[in-house]
Amino acid sequence: MANSTMATKEYLLSVVAAILNGQEAPTMPQELDINQFVRLAFTNAVQGMVYAAFSEKPDALPEALFTRLKKSFQAAVLRDAAQTQILSVLREQLNAADIDFLLLKGAHLKALYPAPELRFMVDMDILVREEDQPRAKEILLANGFVLDFDNGKDIVFLKKPFLTVELHRTLFQEEYRMYPYFLSVWERAALVGNHEYKMTDNDLYVYTLAHLAEHYETAGSCFRPVMDLYLMEKKLGDNLNFDYIRAQFAELGISEFAENIRKLGLCMFENAPKDDTLLLMENYVTLGPPVKNAAVAADEKLGTQSKAHRLFSAAFPSFKHMKTKYPILKKLPFLLPFFWIWRLLGYAFTKDKSLVKKREALINADQKSAEAMQKIFRQSGL
Repeated sequence: MANSTMATKEYLLSVVAAILNGQEAPTMPQELDINQFVRLAFTNAVQGMVYAAFSEKPDALPEALFTRLKKSFQAAVLRDAAQTQILSVLREQLNAADIDFLLLKGAHLKALYPAPELRFMVDMDILVREEDQPRAKEILLANGFVLDFDNGKDIVFLKKPFLTVELHRTLFQEEYRMYPYFLSVWERAALVGNHEYKMTDNDLYVYTLAHLAEHYETAGSCFRPVMDLYLMEKKLGDNLNFDYIRAQFAELGISEFAENIRKLGLCMFENAPKDDTLLLMENYVTLGPPVKNAAVAADEKLGTQSKAHRLFSAAFPSFKHMKTKYPILKKLPFLLPFFWIWRLLGYAFTKDKSLVKKREALINADQKSAEAMQKIFRQSGL
């Protein structure tokens, strides 16, 4: 890996660590690739922290880059205010409708940061019981949201200019290995209002790390969840019972990974020494996977399936998978062939760049890349 990239990564982490710990950011090295530095900040969703670090010394950055950071920070402030306002409205209306709900992730984690806009939420995640989904959906629609898509696990709603709500049925997709454990989320949560539930600090830590593990295994993680977990231990340490937490990780089968992530937070934000495994993990979550088509290559089946078999499986997913994306199949399973065709037509004629890339990745992913990804997972403890 190029020395310049490593130097950029190290400097970005030192800036973020300074902001988290109430310190002044270190002086920017003269040889730093500033464009790469800002690009990496956006990739890891910490551009607000970089802006905070340089807001009093804008001349340290090229004017165009500083302006970009400033506009992003201002948008984050506006988004946070709008999210706070709409969550207040939704809380009131869900309670009035006798709908149990539980706010997830960022709604609670942002309070751990020096300022909430430094941990801006792209979307607001709300878990609602399956039987209450239709009524909760009507409340969102009545508040000006429009339905974007339903992937079976959650329904995504948008409201211009920048509000997104994910109405969750479950915390993980049915086919994911951690799905059964988190079915008991309601029983573990505490009632904090008429109908509002909240995870305990212990269970929020467990869920945050499990959610990171899912994204890590699908090549979709940045380092922000590591930062969340680091701040939880730093700010909520007295409330966390690590005997309980470790027992849950053992049940989930992610004990080694969880311990590595805990150590990684100290490496990244307190400059603790790191071994080869922690350096690999730091590079992976900060710089991204070291192979092309990583999301497909991360699938352990890639190494055992031929390309033809892989493409066939992608074109005609199992009924179990399809019913999570198209819930109507639970009641009308005979429509499965119709939805296969509908899905294929959507992929064939889509102009959605993300779907085009996914289609190309399925075709171009190779076994060598799959082996590289599986090696990363094994060394990380997954």
